[in-house]
Amino acid sequence: MTRSLRLLLALCLFAGLALTSAACTKEPPPTVSVLGPWTGDEAESFETVLEQFTGKYGIEVDYQGTTSLRETLLAQMQAGSPPDIAVLNSLGELTEYAHKGVLVPLPENVRERSPEPWAPELTIRGRKNTYWTPIKVDLKSVVWHYPGRPAQRGNWCIGMGSGATTGWPGSDWIEDILLQKSGPAVYEQWATGELAWGSKEVREAWKTWGRLIGSRADAALRSDFEGNDGKGLLKRTGDGCGREHQGSFVRRLYGKDVAYAPTTEAVAELDNNRGAYEVAGDMAAMFRDTGGARSLITFLTGDEARATWARAVPESNRPFFPVSVGSYGDAWANRAVNETLTGAERLCADASDVMPAGVRGAFYRAVLEFLAAPEDAELLTGLLRQLDDETARHRELGTPRVPSVCAAPPGGGQ
Repeated sequence: MTRSLRLLLALCLFAGLALTSAACTKEPPPTVSVLGPWTGDEAESFETVLEQFTGKYGIEVDYQGTTSLRETLLAQMQAGSPPDIAVLNSLGELTEYAHKGVLVPLPENVRERSPEPWAPELTIRGRKNTYWTPIKVDLKSVVWHYPGRPAQRGNWCIGMGSGATTGWPGSDWIEDILLQKSGPAVYEQWATGELAWGSKEVREAWKTWGRLIGSRADAALRSDFEGNDGKGLLKRTGDGCGREHQGSFVRRLYGKDVAYAPTTEAVAELDNNRGAYEVAGDMAAMFRDTGGARSLITFLTGDEARATWARAVPESNRPFFPVSVGSYGDAWANRAVNETLTGAERLCADASDVMPAGVRGAFYRAVLEFLAAPEDAELLTGLLRQLDDETARHRELGTPRVPSVCAAPPGGGQ
């Protein structure tokens, strides 16, 4: 009995050591690193989606949100440690990364659900592939106002401030004006560098913007795009402005009572029946080819993730997607924006997002200089010449261009 007891104790001890060793050598769950533009409450809602992904697949996600996305990504790449996935809104930068061989082509199932104009197909080294996919989109041909304040009348609420990208709200204005006055074909030629900044169509877009904003130019230079208090330009007291040209994302500052009107209905000079709208998007691209990255990018473009994301935020901040995921609740503006996105004849990507980074930055700076004297024809001529020079410089450098900018919406259009 003594020998049997000793043998039993030895076996138990051996088993315990084996289990302990197995526990110590067990590999930790895989982790996917994601770099994106969302911070604060926007990051919290996105992380709700990531938590669902982790619960379903057992893959952890390390999300880093920053308002200095381009600079952070470049620093990580220079250090040799890019994220597995980065979420960018600049199609121009993404195109350069793809041609440099930095991006991984999308998995086939993700490629099939990555529509234009957000995710154009690129031909690189003789092969066609799609390298990024929209996970959230926005409509930019929008004018916001409060009920009882007609969108067709009233001073414009304008603010140019936006940190390192100050000036982009003005570029949105000029882009939308050009699209509505000259049509998608001209807009695409300009966005892709085939139509000069000094052309009569582009010049007229700048001049039209100057006429529309009139005396509001000084206020635009003194204000941030969200208002200096971060509560929205429409809420600014003592200013007298009553309508705002801004992307669909800005409604999160206002709540359910904000009203929506397409630019063509709100601005008499831009009235047309083309059914063309400017859009933007947050595109996910893989910088590392890992199983975790493939699983996550597949998940983020699926209905389950989109529905979770939509439920995780207040109705006024509900994200829009390339395809509808159902009811947009009680906020009429939400439903109207969604119907516009899915029922348009042509959607055209934000032109400055399509341009090379150097041209885009020069565009923003030119907007600010123009606002100092919108009526000065000589100033405008000089600014457009500088932009043509910058465009030519990138052409000489061989900076790759996005091949297409406008397309029919997924499952619709003409």
